[in-house]
Amino acid sequence: MRPPRVLLLVSAVAGAFSVLATLFSASRAALQSSLVAAVAFLGYVLLAGRVAPRVRTALAAGIGILALVMAIQLWWLPEQAAGNGWLEPFYAPLDGSGPGVRSGELGPVLMDQWRRGIDRERIAAVGLLLGVLCLAYAVFALPARRRPGRALLARVAVALLLLAVVGADAWDRVDGAPLPGLLGVVWPALLATLIAAGVVVLSGLRADRFALVSLGALLLAVSAGTAFTDLADTWAAWQRFADDSRDAFLSVGVAVPSGRWADRSAVVGAAVALAGPALLAIGALRACRGDDPA
Repeated sequence: MRPPRVLLLVSAVAGAFSVLATLFSASRAALQSSLVAAVAFLGYVLLAGRVAPRVRTALAAGIGILALVMAIQLWWLPEQAAGNGWLEPFYAPLDGSGPGVRSGELGPVLMDQWRRGIDRERIAAVGLLLGVLCLAYAVFALPARRRPGRALLARVAVALLLLAVVGADAWDRVDGAPLPGLLGVVWPALLATLIAAGVVVLSGLRADRFALVSLGALLLAVSAGTAFTDLADTWAAWQRFADDSRDAFLSVGVAVPSGRWADRSAVVGAAVALAGPALLAIGALRACRGDDPA
C-alpha cells in the first residue's frame, strides 16, 4: 500500500478513536487522537500525487495550523484539569433561597482563572481563523468549473441559513452583554465563521464531482460557528459575574457527571471538526489533479 493511503488510513482510524474517546468524556485521549489524525492527514496532503504547488501549500498550512491549535490545547489541558474546573458557578435570583455570595464578592482567583480560560479560547479561535484562511485560499486557487446556476444559488442559501442560525444562537446566549466588549473577544471566531460560509459559496464554482469541497466547507463553517457561539456564551457569563451591579449571586458546587456518556453535541462537534477540513482537502486534491473532469 502506498504511503499516502497508509497515512490517510491512520488519520481515519485516529479520528474515529477521537470521536469514541469524546463519547466517553476522555478529553486527553480525544485531543491526542485528534492531533495524531491531523498530523497523519498533513502527511497525506504533502505526499499526495501531482498537485498545484499553491493548492498543496495552502492545504498543508491550513491543516498544520489546526494541528498546532490541537497541540496547544493538549498542552493547556493538565493545568485546566488541576485547577478549579470542577467548580461551576451558576445564577440564581437574590431571594434569599440559598447560600451564595454576590458577584462583586466573588474570589479574584476564580474570576482570574475564568478570564484566562476565555483568553485561551480566543487564542484557539485565532488559530482557527488562520487555518480557515489557508483552506479558503486553497479552494480559491482551484481551477474554475462550470456549474449550473441553481447549484450556486443553493450554496448561497445554505451559507445564509447557517449564518442566520449561528447569529440567532449567539444573540440568545449573550443576553444583552455589551456589544463592543463582546466583539473584542469573539472577532476571530466570527471572522472564521464568515470566511467559511464564503468558502461554501465559492465551492459552487470550484468543486470536485462528488462535492466533497462543498461538504467539507459546510462542516468547517459549522465548526467555526460553534466555536463562535461557545466563546460568546462563555464571555457573556463571565461579564455577568464581573458586573457588580447585577442582582445575582454565585453558588459554588461540584459538577458530577450524570452518566458515563458525554453530551451528544460534544460528540457530533468532534466529528464535524475533524471531518470538515479532511473532506475539503480531499475534494480539493481531486479537483486539482483533474480526477473529476467538468
